[in-house]
Amino acid sequence: MTVNEEALDEIELEKKKAKRLDEAKQREKKILEESIIRKSEAEAEKKRDDAKQKVREEAEKTRLAEEARLAEETRLAEEARLAEEANLAEEARLAEEARLAEEARLAEEARLAEEARLAEEARLAEEARLAEEARLAEEARLAEEARVAEEARLAEEAQLAKEALLAEEEARLEEEKRRREEEISRLAEIEKQAEDEQERELARQAAELAEIARQEAELAEQELNALKADKINASNSNDTAAVEDEPVVELPDTPIEETNKEPVIEFSTTFDEVKSDAGTEVETETEEEEEEE
Repeated sequence: MTVNEEALDEIELEKKKAKRLDEAKQREKKILEESIIRKSEAEAEKKRDDAKQKVREEAEKTRLAEEARLAEETRLAEEARLAEEANLAEEARLAEEARLAEEARLAEEARLAEEARLAEEARLAEEARLAEEARLAEEARLAEEARVAEEARLAEEAQLAKEALLAEEEARLEEEKRRREEEISRLAEIEKQAEDEQERELARQAAELAEIARQEAELAEQELNALKADKINASNSNDTAAVEDEPVVELPDTPIEETNKEPVIEFSTTFDEVKSDAGTEVETETEEEEEEE
């Protein structure tokens, strides 16, 4: 590099330095001017703010004073209203107490009247109950008398019916006994005739029939004795029932059946029929013997 070039470079550098210094001074001046402007504006703003603050303070004082006045007026109005309400409440309380006292008096009068009415109804109901009990007792007494009389009548009718039944049964057994005795006599006669004629079969049959008839006669005799004993017992029990007034047991409508009644063999066969049968058997035996010979 030549001397001229170096000198030119130095000059150029000096120019740049001078320019930068000038620019720096311009910036500082501008900053100072701006600072002065801002300070003036700040002072003006502060004055405006102070003025506004004073206006606000005055307005606040006015508002507070107005609020205090309104609060006082409200307090006085509220006190007046509360006093009026207290007065009305006292009047309402006194009126309610008077109303309740009147209602209590009327309720007490109604209660006493209801108690008197219920007592009267209870008295009438008790009288009606006693009258009903007396009526029912009288009806029960009459019904009991009628029942006793009816039982006595039924007992008498049952006793008469039983006696009639026993009498009828006794007559039947007497007749049966008589008939069997006649039949025994007839069979004895048959047996005797069979023995005389040496007809063994006829005699055997007659003996068997006689034995059966004898046994039946004995049974009839036993039944007759039992019926007589029942009749005596029934008469005695009827007398005891009439004294002790025991319940009556009605007899059944169906006839009384004989206990352990033996089968009855009808002895309606005549002597001639028996003899004829026996002769037929003898003839049959004779024919068989002849055929065998």
